[in-house]
Amino acid sequence: MKKSSISLNFAAIVATIFLASNPGICQETAAAPSSAASPASAQVPPQPAPPPKLDPRAEQLLSRSCEDLASSKAFTFHAEITFDKVLPDNVKLQFAAAADYAVQRPNQLAVEYHSDLGGKEVWYDGTNVTIFDPPHMFYASTEVPDSIDGMMEQLETAHNLTIPLADLAYSHPCEMFRKGVIFSAYIGVNDAAGEDCDHLAFSKSNVDWQIWLQRNGKHLPRKVVINYRNAPGSPEYVAVLSDWKFPGSIPASVFRPDLPKDAKRIDIGKVKETKP
Repeated sequence: MKKSSISLNFAAIVATIFLASNPGICQETAAAPSSAASPASAQVPPQPAPPPKLDPRAEQLLSRSCEDLASSKAFTFHAEITFDKVLPDNVKLQFAAAADYAVQRPNQLAVEYHSDLGGKEVWYDGTNVTIFDPPHMFYASTEVPDSIDGMMEQLETAHNLTIPLADLAYSHPCEMFRKGVIFSAYIGVNDAAGEDCDHLAFSKSNVDWQIWLQRNGKHLPRKVVINYRNAPGSPEYVAVLSDWKFPGSIPASVFRPDLPKDAKRIDIGKVKETKP
């Protein structure tokens, strides 16, 4: 890593997305025409893609969870994370991380992230977003729109940066979760961190994801598994979510940058994101 750049090594959710799948997926493929086929049969136009296979129960449970989050003005939670890194010779390594999130709608977000490979802190106060790399004592800050949705969209489109698990902070989380989903299924009631949860599976063209939703009270996400199956080595990202709290409000100081005096500022364009 160059001395003049921050690696946004949040271990890998590519902006915003929770994606997953059911091992029981079956795809039908048409047989290719044989070498003896006539020219007419060889010119058959390609068949349209099959419609998405969506399970109404999975869709209903995900919507219910999203509604609970969207209706919450302020919340905090903790995440214990494991993520894979695939070496050039296709050897897969697993690393661990932990993160704490604070969200106050419509325009405040704070993330503190520490992993085996480093750490990051993010503050968004409704006007600016600041990203700090404690191990290297660099930070970057830029003006952004005055909503969480607008801030994250600008980070992604203008700077190719994303904040893992921050999809939960969107005003309409399900809109982000469902982008490109071609398969969904209700798997059953399974354990996540010692609690019975509704286990759902989803799939996109290149990513599979699973989510476990709390069954009592607010229907909160308790575990997320993402498999980047088309990436070399099919790396996985696993997050177990706990310590959910819903205060009436969160002090504004939580969302203001708390930078060491000797931290050096760099341009936001030099911040780089490491992806699996």
